[in-house]
Amino acid sequence: MIRAAILTVLLIAWGLFLTLPSTAGCFGQVESYRSVVLWGIPVAALVLSLVFFPRLSPPAGESLGGPARRRLWLLAACGVAFLLDQSFLAFGYLTDWATFTSGAQAAAGGPAARTVLWALPLCVVLGIWGWERALRGAVYTGWRRILPVPAALSISVLAGLALALPPILPVGEIRDLPFAAATLTAVLCREVSFALVFSRGGGLLVAGLYRGALWYAEAFVVNDWYSLYFPSHNYVAGDPLFYAARAVAALLGLALIVAAVRPGRREAAEAAG
Repeated sequence: MIRAAILTVLLIAWGLFLTLPSTAGCFGQVESYRSVVLWGIPVAALVLSLVFFPRLSPPAGESLGGPARRRLWLLAACGVAFLLDQSFLAFGYLTDWATFTSGAQAAAGGPAARTVLWALPLCVVLGIWGWERALRGAVYTGWRRILPVPAALSISVLAGLALALPPILPVGEIRDLPFAAATLTAVLCREVSFALVFSRGGGLLVAGLYRGALWYAEAFVVNDWYSLYFPSHNYVAGDPLFYAARAVAALLGLALIVAAVRPGRREAAEAAG
């Protein structure tokens, strides 16, 4: 429990540290700060989790993943949830509530067709072994030894929220209140989704794949103009309702995950027996 507590504090502190204006001022250019936030967060999470939990072992009576059929089911659910989470983009385009522009592809590593060859695999690998290994494999499983599932998951979600702050509040400032509110709502929904997928049979693999896909989409494909990330394309909201649509889309994605992780009658009967 002590190791889990120390790791939790360090992860939260790392996220808050990268959000401070004084931290951003240490970098000569915004590109350098952006790169540290993009890659430094999951790499630091990986290193810290390896230091405190070199070997991942689940609490008694639990496992770090379910059977193959369960994982495939959850992976399919994550695919649909991904589409729901990102559906606000189509809504903004069709309603003209958002304007889409080309970003700096050079900042994202080159043309999209070339970037996907290295960026997507890297996001997936770090999503599994960086983000999820630390937040769920270490923080959740560490706290789970003394706390019930909801409490342990809540602590891992809180740590994930802290690590997600730098791209939303770069240099500690709220660039736009509706953007910050909608993005924080989306991040909260996603962190809960990752935690549920991990704890209900998906394990590090499925939860990390889902996280990696969302992370890649926002860091390299398309994101809000106010975000710290500057991918191949950006969008600028022309109506505050666009951000309401974003929050609703994130909630729909979470609702689908909640429905997917609920055990069916047969599974519930087997668990009860």
